[in-house]
Amino acid sequence: MPQLTLIGKFKKDTGIVMSPDELWSLYLYGVSIQSQDGTDFSNENIRFHVLKAQTEIENVLKIKLQKQLIEDERITYNRDEYWWQFPIIKTKWPVRSVETVIGMLNKIEQIVFPKSWFSYHNNQEQTNKRRISLVPTGAGTAIEGSGDMILAGITSQIGFQRFNAIPDYWSIQYVTGFDYDKIPFDVLDVIGKLASIGLFNIAGDLILGAGIASQSLGIDGLSQSISSTSSATNAGYGARIVQYQKEIKESLQRLKHIYGEIDFIVL
Repeated sequence: MPQLTLIGKFKKDTGIVMSPDELWSLYLYGVSIQSQDGTDFSNENIRFHVLKAQTEIENVLKIKLQKQLIEDERITYNRDEYWWQFPIIKTKWPVRSVETVIGMLNKIEQIVFPKSWFSYHNNQEQTNKRRISLVPTGAGTAIEGSGDMILAGITSQIGFQRFNAIPDYWSIQYVTGFDYDKIPFDVLDVIGKLASIGLFNIAGDLILGAGIASQSLGIDGLSQSISSTSSATNAGYGARIVQYQKEIKESLQRLKHIYGEIDFIVL
């Protein structure tokens, strides 16, 4: 019996939050990007602009959009924070759930805290905080070893009593990011507008052809001309670019209040 084998390329879990079709229908509707030989702008190139905008917004807001596991984030241990209050470990990214909190002296695993001790802020909007608190609960409430807490390598007294600070002591593993269908629309809107700006610049250069701002045709005393807003200092879609830039600036000011946190530095 004849058999047909098809081989195709595909990508899985690329982390992109907006497909090329969604970007085109929401922010580039009516715009055509086509070279003089009729070649359309590829979806791969559009994905690059979306991922670039996505990375930039993640860095500005200091968040991860795709739900992911932070496998080994290292944080300095400060003695005063441990002895005079329940420890509050400040993380780089907002915390959705905590997997492990381990005390490490260099590469020596010293102490492993039970999951029942982890306390963190979590809500339905997924606007979580950048912190993990250690609150002793259950049977393992003592510093000494128990069924809940595991001490290994060196005793805890060396790490907690002799030193005021231990660099990169805490090794934590936690989950951050949003569920795919829970990414906030205001964040997606900024990403879409930011990704569109680069595409508008390309489309504007190709309205009448690359590097052409106006065209004219004359036959036997009759003439016709056409021009665009493209020039040496202005893009063909300059008005929409300026409007998007204004909206992005205003949106980021609001989003920083929602997803950002004030950083305190002790000198």
